[in-house]
Amino acid sequence: MEYYDASSAEPAEPVDLLLESARAGGAAATLEARLAEVDDLVDRILDEEASRPLEPEIVEALEQLTGADDAPAHFRTVHDRVERRAITWERFWQRPQDEYRGFEIVQAAIVATTREMGATLDRYTSQVRRG
Repeated sequence: MEYYDASSAEPAEPVDLLLESARAGGAAATLEARLAEVDDLVDRILDEEASRPLEPEIVEALEQLTGADDAPAHFRTVHDRVERRAITWERFWQRPQDEYRGFEIVQAAIVATTREMGATLDRYTSQVRRG
């Protein structure tokens, strides 16, 4: 424990700044601990997702979106890599960040399958109403 002699010169840093710094250090440590917990949670979720087979609807959407004649170049690149067996759709889905703008492709596939599911639900409810 440090000893402060009140008769000596003033400390280089005022005590209130020292106390604030100590509080901020504690907050930073707490924040770092919470961020580590979030990282662990994300890793667990990704591991769980990786253990499940990729839904056929997602694979179909990925193939259609990336294989379309008018698909952006980065979509086509992923499609070509899958065709050449350099990667699989499962591997791409697990680690889209490994491909240029991979998350954009994942988002497009999710939007496409969600839209398709909505259209299917609309057709079904229309048939039930008529039925």
